[in-house]
Amino acid sequence: MFLKAYGEIKTRLREVLAQKNWEVDDLKLEEPREIADLATAVAFKISSKTDKKPIEIAKEIENQLNQKTLEYVEKTEATEPGYINFFFSQKQLKNHLNQLIHQKKEIGTIKEDKGNVIVEHTSANPTGPLHIGHLRNAVIGDTLENILEKSGYNTQTQYYLNDMGKQMAILLHGIREYGLGTNKSQDEAIGEIYSKTNSEDHEIDQEEVQDIMQKLENKDKETKRELDQIVDKCYKGIQKSLKQLNIQIDEVIKESKFVFDDSVEEIFQQLKPFIEIDDGAAQIEFDEIDKELVLKREDGTSVYALRDLAYHKWKAQKATNNIDILGSDHKLYSKQLKKTLELIGIKPPETIIFEFVSLPAGEMSTRKGEFISIRELFEEVRKKAYEEVDERRKKPREWKQEVAKEVAIAAIRYDFIKVAPNKPISFDLEKAVSFKKQGAPFIQYSHARASNILQKSGKDKTKIQAINDPVINDLVKHISRFSYVIQKSAEKRKPHLFAEYLFELASKFNQFYRDKTVLDSEQPKRQNRLAVVELTKKALKEGIQTLGFEAPKEM
Repeated sequence: MFLKAYGEIKTRLREVLAQKNWEVDDLKLEEPREIADLATAVAFKISSKTDKKPIEIAKEIENQLNQKTLEYVEKTEATEPGYINFFFSQKQLKNHLNQLIHQKKEIGTIKEDKGNVIVEHTSANPTGPLHIGHLRNAVIGDTLENILEKSGYNTQTQYYLNDMGKQMAILLHGIREYGLGTNKSQDEAIGEIYSKTNSEDHEIDQEEVQDIMQKLENKDKETKRELDQIVDKCYKGIQKSLKQLNIQIDEVIKESKFVFDDSVEEIFQQLKPFIEIDDGAAQIEFDEIDKELVLKREDGTSVYALRDLAYHKWKAQKATNNIDILGSDHKLYSKQLKKTLELIGIKPPETIIFEFVSLPAGEMSTRKGEFISIRELFEEVRKKAYEEVDERRKKPREWKQEVAKEVAIAAIRYDFIKVAPNKPISFDLEKAVSFKKQGAPFIQYSHARASNILQKSGKDKTKIQAINDPVINDLVKHISRFSYVIQKSAEKRKPHLFAEYLFELASKFNQFYRDKTVLDSEQPKRQNRLAVVELTKKALKEGIQTLGFEAPKEM
């Protein structure tokens, strides 16, 4: 209902402003939750262009608004010094909440066709296992895709698999020299060989590396086949690591595709009018960006950027919206990429830049061979989660192991998504698995608590009849915001907003649990409160699944 009320108020406000010939470019509604359901400061903007005080304008708008009944608004009120507050219809809110309880469809799903969107995330080089820096990329991308899909987009995730260039030539050179052992998982074995080959102690055969690069550029099928075997083995390990955390990639696109189908050469020809040659290298210079973008080396082989441009041209033909998730070390490159695509009339991708993750273990680097892999992290978190569960419950070992696994997935995913991408993360294992701190186990436990109440309640028919109690009103109004926050998170490309919303929902439910007796209360309070519990459970489950982890019925 919140989303419908928001839309209704905005539409009516625009009508009133048009009638008054008041032009406002950016009409905003705010959520002053302590004061009203929604509010606008539009009178202040209009006042700056007239000789009227904001409160005078606010009252004029209020009078105009009140001449037409709004379906979802019970009261409109102009207040000093010039705000206009909106209060939702309690009757409509109750009707909406009861529909949510009894409807079979998912809570918060917006039935609109907003077009296609490709979210490219993770896309780590297949030179070893994924580490926790890659994990933040993957969690942002996967969660954002869930939210976009729920808000009405037709979504697809892609992994751009690097199987060209110097790094891959060095890897193949190393495999030829050392061979690929079988005592470890393939991505770990490949990672060790790559680090060993790329170390200061090893002398790389530059002629062989150059030969591999040239053969790939010339579409040599045998070299491609040899490298494919290595790349595919490494990606299987990467895929396994992602699957541990409920992350599924819809489509893998290999970089070599665009060399072998001539897309790289085609886009190079398109860019020729803008290319300059410097010391034999083909590059593009920009007025607004200090650093040039190299496309081809002196020997004529393409660099990553040119192949990536071909990939983005291909993506732009596949979807109306493209989103890249990139680490902050790609900030400059993302600007260069966008400017270059614009030169030839291709819509550039939206870019979400994320900061890096720190652990007590220190900096992570696949080049140096020092990193904390996703598997290692997951195992550490799972062990810690088991200790927490074991301390809380006297249950069979198998049960505790399963719950610990669910808690570990949730703890990692939630801690990596609850922080805005532009802020660094310091992952604290103790806090992440705590049932009492600001993390996923607290949210999961809230769902389990609601499930337990309903399981003990029998088969009472539930219907919300009264929401005037402040604690109940606060909780159910928050639930009514579900689809609004989904849409806001999707449109702003900020999945952490929904993570914050869900934690707040769990907190409000626990406040309700502390303040209100449910099972032992008298009718009609019992039925009313059970309905609130049922609605909250449904919203928590839907929210938890949107964030990519499980909602246990018991913990």
